[in-house]
Amino acid sequence: MNIQEIRSQYPQYNDLSDDQLLKGFHGKFYSDMPYEEFAAKVGQPPKVIQHDTAKVPEQKRGFLSLLKPEIPIGDIAAGAVRGAGSIGATILRPFDSGEENKQRRQAMTEALASLGADTESGAFAAGKIGGEIAGTAGIPGLLGKGAAAVPYLSKLAPAINSGGFSLGNAATGSNLANAALRTAGGAIAGGATAGAIDPSQADTGMIIGAAAPGAVKAAGLLGKGLGKVGDVVASNLLGSTTGTGAEAIRGAFKAGKNKNAEFVEHLRGQGSFDDVVERAREGLQRMRISRSDAYRSGMVDIKNDKSILDLAPITSAMKKVGEMGSFKGQQINKNAAGTVQELDDIVNTWAKLDPKEFHTPEGLDALKQAVGDIRDTTQAGTAARRAVDQVYNAVKNQIIIQAPTYSKVMKDYSSASEMLREIGKTLSLGDKTSKDTAIRKLQSLTRNNAQTNYGNRLGLAKVLEDEGGVSLMPAISGQAMNTWLPRGILGAMEKVAIPGAALLNPAALAMAPFASPRLMGEAAYGLGRVTGAGEDVLTKIAQPSLAGQFGLLDATAANPFLRSLLFSSISANP
Repeated sequence: MNIQEIRSQYPQYNDLSDDQLLKGFHGKFYSDMPYEEFAAKVGQPPKVIQHDTAKVPEQKRGFLSLLKPEIPIGDIAAGAVRGAGSIGATILRPFDSGEENKQRRQAMTEALASLGADTESGAFAAGKIGGEIAGTAGIPGLLGKGAAAVPYLSKLAPAINSGGFSLGNAATGSNLANAALRTAGGAIAGGATAGAIDPSQADTGMIIGAAAPGAVKAAGLLGKGLGKVGDVVASNLLGSTTGTGAEAIRGAFKAGKNKNAEFVEHLRGQGSFDDVVERAREGLQRMRISRSDAYRSGMVDIKNDKSILDLAPITSAMKKVGEMGSFKGQQINKNAAGTVQELDDIVNTWAKLDPKEFHTPEGLDALKQAVGDIRDTTQAGTAARRAVDQVYNAVKNQIIIQAPTYSKVMKDYSSASEMLREIGKTLSLGDKTSKDTAIRKLQSLTRNNAQTNYGNRLGLAKVLEDEGGVSLMPAISGQAMNTWLPRGILGAMEKVAIPGAALLNPAALAMAPFASPRLMGEAAYGLGRVTGAGEDVLTKIAQPSLAGQFGLLDATAANPFLRSLLFSSISANP
């Protein structure tokens, strides 16, 4: 074994000279021999190991330090105890001097530090604020109850209880008076809760408590206004750059807020659009069922009405159409004459039936249906159709005149029927319509152009969703945005324009993501998820009723930013 092989295989001996290494290995000293023994055999003095003699800080030995590695539970718990201790120190204030009270608070902090808590950490501070919030929870409510018991202060009670964020039944018609009540309630609650934690901060708490309701309401109104402007600008701009339309961008954002999995499935090409068509048809069928149910419900009163109606106007109308299809007794229009004869037979037969059973509002409605059945066999614009229409309307008008309730029932039924026909025809959802046609119609809903009647299809689809109880737009929006390259004519242009522009100016590539439906769909959905989660938390935490019960509005002057975060997106009730 040569010197290079020895040094490569035994790097731990590299501080020895070549002669020493060769001597040792040729003398059959083994590599597992302790270094000091090996070095002595080859004539090398033992290596002196230098130890760092710098003073090592004494490790904290408190039990709280054992809880700290992953989540600082110990520091949070210690902070909560310290926060509660602040309130205890305030309670003892009457028996202490100001300096003694300050020393008492410092002693609590030092005691917790001796147990292993890091009193300088953010976790400790968060726990302290949490303890202060919990400890002052009932103060606004107690003050509100006390004010309610005093005649002159009763109107102020809801404002105190909610920290100025709700006036309840005490709200007046004057915005100025309402603002005054909110300000006063917020000041009282804020000063009391801050003072309970640290009496020296009571005045600051009053200032913050008085200002918070108005500031939050103004921020809420501003946020809503900016949100609407942002929605219009962003959705229309991205809808244009991607070629998908503004409604697709809105649908992506809304799907994110609602955590709608259908949008994601279709965005990523995992959903079947056939299912969307079937769901649309199911919604249309539910609307038909609802129309029938409403008709039957409305007809209950009609069935209970046993009034005997006059058939004279109906027979008179029948006589007027009796000559249709003939001339001086000679038949000149076989179809019209046949229809008129059929009408005459059924009207004459009905006139001879028992009036108590067949001349009631319900009985004449049955006659109207029989005439309507004949009408369905005629063609629009023909003499036969005109004859049937005259008799049909005569029967309907007679029921309406003598049974007013029937008018509303039929109007609602007629409106529902017209809406069903419009949705079925416009979106091609009829049973005899091909599924491919329906798919194309539904896929066009996010585009607002002449081919889609400038939103008419979209409006009908939303009616179908609302009244048919089905979800369509998330899947349709996802499907519209499932391509990486822009859609439509814009897409065809940008497929050439963007690479071409990049050759002249590489900075043009920075705009490419904003033209990708898939990327913008993912981004809008993600933004919706974040927004929805934030609104859920803020709404649940910041309800005035909960805020009053748990003291979230008026914990302390030390956490004004926490209060601002909790209520910045919530507009107070009037």
